[in-house]
Amino acid sequence: MGEPDRPPGRAWSGRATRAEIDLDALGGNVRALRSLLPPGASLMAVVKANAYGHGATVVAREALVAGAERLAVATIGEAAVLRRAGIDAPILILGAIDPAEAPMAVRLRIELAIATEALLDAVADAARGTSPAGPVRLHVKVETGLHRYGAEPDLALALARRIARDPRLELAGAFTHFACADEADDGFTREQDAAFSAWLGRLRGESIAFAAHHRANSAATIGGWAGESGIARCGIAMYGIAPSPAAPLPSGVRPVMSLRSRVARVFDLRPGDTVGYGRTYRCEAAERAALVPVGYADGYARALSGTGHMALGGCRAPLLGRISMDQCVVRVPDGVDAESGAEVVVLGADPAGIAPSIEGVAEAAGTIGYEIASRIAARVPRVYVRGGEIVAVEDALSDLGGF
Repeated sequence: MGEPDRPPGRAWSGRATRAEIDLDALGGNVRALRSLLPPGASLMAVVKANAYGHGATVVAREALVAGAERLAVATIGEAAVLRRAGIDAPILILGAIDPAEAPMAVRLRIELAIATEALLDAVADAARGTSPAGPVRLHVKVETGLHRYGAEPDLALALARRIARDPRLELAGAFTHFACADEADDGFTREQDAAFSAWLGRLRGESIAFAAHHRANSAATIGGWAGESGIARCGIAMYGIAPSPAAPLPSGVRPVMSLRSRVARVFDLRPGDTVGYGRTYRCEAAERAALVPVGYADGYARALSGTGHMALGGCRAPLLGRISMDQCVVRVPDGVDAESGAEVVVLGADPAGIAPSIEGVAEAAGTIGYEIASRIAARVPRVYVRGGEIVAVEDALSDLGGF
C-alpha cells in the first residue's frame, strides 16, 4: 500500500516509519498450521515479546478468531496486558515467574508452568488467600534435555501428585520443550520425545488426571511432532518466519510483517564525499542518496551497515555507510526518480520480492529471525491491515495529551 493517511477514529502520531501487519496473512497462517495437527490436537498461539514484535493484543484476538484455542506469553505483565484488553481465553506463562507474582497470576486466572517446589508453594498459598473462581490451572514442565526451565522427571511427578491432591489446584497440562526441533538431525528430538512419553506413562500409571500434554513448538509442529490430543505451541511460524533453514515454512504460510518508511530527503553526492559516522563509505562517482528515518533504536540492526539494502521505487537500494540510531542513508537506484515522501520497504513482507526478508536480514546480521522481529521497538507504530485497508493502529506515541 502507498503512503498511509491517518485512519478515521484511530490515534496515530503520524510517524513515517511503521510496521505493517497483514491480518489476512496472520489468519491464513493460523489456519494453515491448524491444518497440520492430528485429530484432537489444538493450537496455542504464542504471543510473548509483544507477539514477536507484531503487537500482542491485536495478534491474540486475530489468532483466536482464526482457530487458536489458547495463548502463551512469557511474563505476568504480558498476560495482564491481554486481560486488560478484555481477552478471556486461556493464557499460559511458559517459563519461570517469581513466587511473589503468584497472587497476581491467580487473580488474573493465568495458567502457570510449574517446575519448582517454591513456585508451587506460592501458588497454593495464593489460591487459598484469593478465593479464585475455580481451581488454579497449572502445567508441570518436565526436563527432558533442554536444561533450561523444567523439573527433572522424579520432581515433576512429585509436583503433579501435589497438584492432584489439592482441590484448589488443577493439573491442566504437562509439557516439555525440544532443544533441536529446528535442525535437520532429529535424533535428539526423538530422545526427548521418548523421555517425555515415558514420563506421561508414569503419570497415567498413578492415575493422575491431566487435561492436555504439549511438546511441539513451531518447528516440531511443522515436523509432525504435535501428537494426537495434544497442544501445538506455535510462535515464529505463525508470523510467517521460518524457524530455521532446516525447518522451512509449510505451504500457505507467508510473512505477516513489513517494516516500512518514507524518504525524508534526497541529495547528491560527489566523488570523494563520505556518508555517516566514521566515514566508512566514500563515493567513487556522482550518485544520488536518500535519507530514511529508521535506525537501530527502531530495531533495524546496525550490523547491516554497508551491506544491507531496502526496496525503493521497485528496485534494490543499498545502504551507504553506518546505520545511525534514528536514520540511515541508501543509494537511489539508477532509473528511480525518488522524491521526499517516497515509500521504502525496509524489510519483511514485500510482494515485489525486492526488500530483504526477515530471515535474510537475520542471516546478514548474524542472528535469527526471532530476534529481528521481536526487537522492533515500541516507538515504531504498528499498522494493521486487512483486505488492503487499515483496520487498527497501535502507536505508543499517539496519546500526546494537550500537545
